[in-house]
Amino acid sequence: MACTVVFDVNETLLSLDPVRAWFTSRFDHEPSAKTWFGELLRLSFVSATTDRYLPFPELGAVALRTVADRSAQTLEDDDLSYISSVFTMLPAHPDVASGIDHLRAAGFTIAALTNSPLGTATEQLHNAGLADRFDSVMSVELVERFKPHVSVYRAAAA
Repeated sequence: MACTVVFDVNETLLSLDPVRAWFTSRFDHEPSAKTWFGELLRLSFVSATTDRYLPFPELGAVALRTVADRSAQTLEDDDLSYISSVFTMLPAHPDVASGIDHLRAAGFTIAALTNSPLGTATEQLHNAGLADRFDSVMSVELVERFKPHVSVYRAAAA
């Protein structure tokens, strides 16, 4: 019986260090990348429970507006463009490629499941040098709900 290992993409396989660096250079203290990512996840949970799906990059922009408003920061159009596009350029954590290679060598099927749109996820993994290591890349777009909604995992298992 073949076993499959399914990885999350953002912050599990790929580092959010570029996002953190941008927040540090763009804002004095708040909002921080941690505050923004927490708001992004909160919005994705709310979206999943209220059945009001917006693609993850759009939620990222909403989260940025929210945390900037709370911190009395003014956003520029470039800020929103950056936060919408930054996910495609995230580097892999240093041990990811070798870890996946070890799992593949042991006979595991390797898949990715992400809140990002499929096109974004494919571009992310390609830009991080990981695309050829995955047997399957899946997005929550399949069910238009975000993790951890059960329908996401049922669709991925299917």
